[in-house]
Amino acid sequence: MAAAPAVKHWRTTLERVEKFVSPVYFTDCNLRGRLFGDSCPVAELSSFLTPERLPYQEAVQQDFRPAQVGDSFGPTWWTCWFRVELTIPEAWVGQEVHLRWESDGEGLVWRDGEPVQGLTKEGEKTSYVLTDRLGEEDPRSLTLYVEVACNGLLGAGKGSMIASPDPEKMFRVSRAELAVFHQDVHKLLVDLELLLGIAKGLGEDNQRSFQALYTANQMVNVCDPAQPETFSVAQALASKFFGQRGGESQHTIHAMGHCHIDTAWLWPFKETVRKCARSWVTVIQLMERNPEFIFACSQAQQLQWVKSHYPGLHARLQEFACRGQFVPVGGTWVEMDGNLPSGEAMVRQFLQGQNFFLQEFGKMCSEFWLPDTFGYSAQLPQIMRSCGIRRFLTQKLSWNLVNSFPHHTFFWEGLDGSRVLAHFPPGDSYGMQGSVEEVLKTVTKNRDKGRTNHSAFLFGFGDGGGGPTQTMVDRLKRLRDTDGLPRSGQGSLSPTVPFALSLSFCSNIGPCTSPRSNPLQS
Repeated sequence: MAAAPAVKHWRTTLERVEKFVSPVYFTDCNLRGRLFGDSCPVAELSSFLTPERLPYQEAVQQDFRPAQVGDSFGPTWWTCWFRVELTIPEAWVGQEVHLRWESDGEGLVWRDGEPVQGLTKEGEKTSYVLTDRLGEEDPRSLTLYVEVACNGLLGAGKGSMIASPDPEKMFRVSRAELAVFHQDVHKLLVDLELLLGIAKGLGEDNQRSFQALYTANQMVNVCDPAQPETFSVAQALASKFFGQRGGESQHTIHAMGHCHIDTAWLWPFKETVRKCARSWVTVIQLMERNPEFIFACSQAQQLQWVKSHYPGLHARLQEFACRGQFVPVGGTWVEMDGNLPSGEAMVRQFLQGQNFFLQEFGKMCSEFWLPDTFGYSAQLPQIMRSCGIRRFLTQKLSWNLVNSFPHHTFFWEGLDGSRVLAHFPPGDSYGMQGSVEEVLKTVTKNRDKGRTNHSAFLFGFGDGGGGPTQTMVDRLKRLRDTDGLPRSGQGSLSPTVPFALSLSFCSNIGPCTSPRSNPLQS
């Protein structure tokens, strides 16, 4: 008599694993509910509300009044500063300790007079790591300041995102507490979510899909959220699955951290300045924790703002640029419109931008980075080559409603015959999150499969800033080389330095394999 199958019903098994990691269902007993352990309220919370965007040194001198979780503040475009007094319990020695903070507005944590991390619920950044491991001699009491802008990641539209701002909108803090963070639970959650993604993405007709679901089901069988000693057994099952390598012919995606920030869109210029600080200081945290993590950053104007308003942050960005992790790209002053400006205006964009990058970071850019512009002048290849630019990245043509552009990787030839290597990330986004679905889409949507086996993958919250998260980085690390999926390269995993990003991307797509195209001429 044949043995009963280990996975008796596809949908039932899938839902079993989904509920085990759900942030909504059964959090009182599932794995997600164990991500944070012991917690306690902040020792003291006080606030100061102002219509101005004050510098730190001036803000902390103001009259702070007692506040509590749930208090409302606003209206739109105002700023509420919070002084947060913390006392870490002695019993937490040896544990990873976070400040958990959730507010409707965009927050920036200040520690010892310097910005250290952005906190934006919409950007999945709701905790700040106080210490990876609380030591016996570490201070138990400290004071932080959290600067909360009265606007969301995408402005403060009334009724819809692109509507006019709601001038009377009010905001509130819904969480402010200390908590122990369980890194082992986080790793298991990442693995289980990836296994679910593989099972769904490859489908019921794929052998590897069944293996992924079977592994996830086994992990649920052996993992008891109330007994941490069972976690290592489940982790070993996941490691065995992800340790099965793909073949050499697999497509390679080159993962680049990215944080697109519209210089002017649904918020004032002055708020763009703070969005840059919130986003990039968080990126520094990621670069410190993940030496292989590479972050691409365009727009000289935004870097100039940071230099003027946050000189300490600018110095850190220069430091990580020297390490090769923070990579200025684009070559222009801003990511400008590609249709209306005259040729002279476009040349000035490159003149001012390249001069800034050379002066502040020691070299000019060799790629034009324009992911969010709705159109491209036929003059651009000639202008690019004249300004030292040899490569071009965008993705906005994927929004076309009528004409579907035929290539993702090609040589764009301008009016005078000048040519630049152009690449549209096949995932059709500059704000990926490192999911299996996005990784598979990058392969299946690639329209140049016969010419190149490499493509770019830009990940991180964008438009209103935010950028990558640790979870996104962890997903791509785990998918680095797994059977059934494309390979994922980040930073130092690849040996050369094309696209100015320590990635082997451009060296793998050359003139012998890429077609010629002028999208603006028939």
